[in-house]
Formats: sequence, C-alpha cells, structure tokens
Amino acid sequence: MELWQIIVALIQGLAEWLPISSEGLLAFYINNFVPAQKDNILTLVVWLHLGTSLAVIVRYPRIILDLISLKDRILLKRLIIATIGTAATAIPLYIILKDSIVLFQGMLLNMLVGGLLLVTALVLYLPTRVSTVDSQEIETRDVTDKEALVTGLVQGSAVLPGLSRSGVTVSSLLMQKVDKETAFRFSFLMSVPAVLGILALEIVTGDAILPNVELVDMILIEAIVFIVGLVSMEFLLRLARRVRFWKLCLVLALIAILFGIATLP
Repeated sequence: MELWQIIVALIQGLAEWLPISSEGLLAFYINNFVPAQKDNILTLVVWLHLGTSLAVIVRYPRIILDLISLKDRILLKRLIIATIGTAATAIPLYIILKDSIVLFQGMLLNMLVGGLLLVTALVLYLPTRVSTVDSQEIETRDVTDKEALVTGLVQGSAVLPGLSRSGVTVSSLLMQKVDKETAFRFSFLMSVPAVLGILALEIVTGDAILPNVELVDMILIEAIVFIVGLVSMEFLLRLARRVRFWKLCLVLALIAILFGIATLP
C-alpha cells in the first residue's frame, strides 16, 4: 500500500462530513501530488465515498433496518424524492465533468476547485445570517417532501470538485428552517443512495476500474475511510457548534487558487 493511498483515505474519512468538500481536497491533492492518477480523479473519488457510505449504515443501523423493512415509509419516501432530485442534476453534470476533467489539469483544476470552494464558503455563510432569535424558534421536525426535493437537487451539484455535498445540503436544509440535528442526519442518510447510484453508473459505463490500484490496496483504502469516517461523524455536531466552517472553506479556497497561480508559466 502506497503513502498516497493512505493520505486520500484519511482525507475522505475526515473531510466527508465536514462542509469543506472532500471532493475538492481530494482533487487538489491528486492533481498536485499523485500525477499517475490525474486521469482517474472522479472514479477514485467515487470509490472513496463507498467507505463513508458504509459508515453511515453502521452509524444508523436501526434507521437503515426500518427503511429496508418498510417500517419507516415516510422517511423512505423522502429519501427517494431526494435521490430523484440528486439524479436529475448529478447525472448530467457528472457525464459532462467526466468527459472534460482531462482538460482541467494543473493550474486550471486548482483554480476550478478554489472557485467552487469559494461558492461553498458563501453557501455556508448564508445560514449564519439568520438571527439568534429566529434560530431559537426553529423546532425539531421531519423534513418535508418539498425540502427533500430541493435538497436533493442541490446535492446533485456537489459532483463538482470543490462544492461540498455536506455543506450545500446542510445549508439548504437550515435555510428551509430545518433544525441542525435533523439537517445533519438527513444529509448523512441521503448521501448513501447518491453514492451507490454514481458507483452503479461507473460500473455500467465500464469506467469503475482504477489502473495501478490493486484490489487488496483498494480494500485497505476503503477500510481506512470507513473507520476514520465513522469516528469523525461522532465529532461533527460538537464541532459544528464551535467552528465557522465557511471561514475554513475560504482559507482552503485561497490555498487552491494560490497553487494555481504558482503553476502559471
């Protein structure tokens, strides 16, 4: 197992639940430090998300069992609605990005990631504009069908590297007056069918094979992602009360843009 494989697994496991775009960080790292995998960035990112999806299933076993057994049909219905919304935006964007990612190499990819991280920082900043009085009035409740659809549509845009899936989905729910705990939980759950769907698309199109990555190494990578992702989920809600994620995202965006400028001829 190579060092870069351990690093990308740690990035995915630590950053997936933080609204700072694990895809953007992975694309930035691979683009600048793993030249052998530059042409396989999207495929590698999709496979890495499998580990964090398994972490969600293990973290919420009762909810997953209720969904599978059709005991919680309301939540299942809303996850299906969210997944349909995700597919509507994610599949066209993913196909376009898959065909054009080779054009975004070196400086251009860094600038793209940096620009989308700036967008994520703005999206994360918007819910903070809600006054303290308004936020205290938000009661715990279930996500509605409309909110699930809107959030699903928003989630689909996160296939773009640098646009945080967690960031845009949680921010979307918060701006629709969903309480923070429910927003995070729904964001976690709706990530699973989205990841499995994209992975299925990779397999169907025959693009799921990663050159220069052995099967044993891939299993070890997924194991690291799963363990780190499971642990990091436990700290997210505590961290969310103390950290302004939009500020962190802004710093990461500036770093990516500076790396792009540094590679100018």
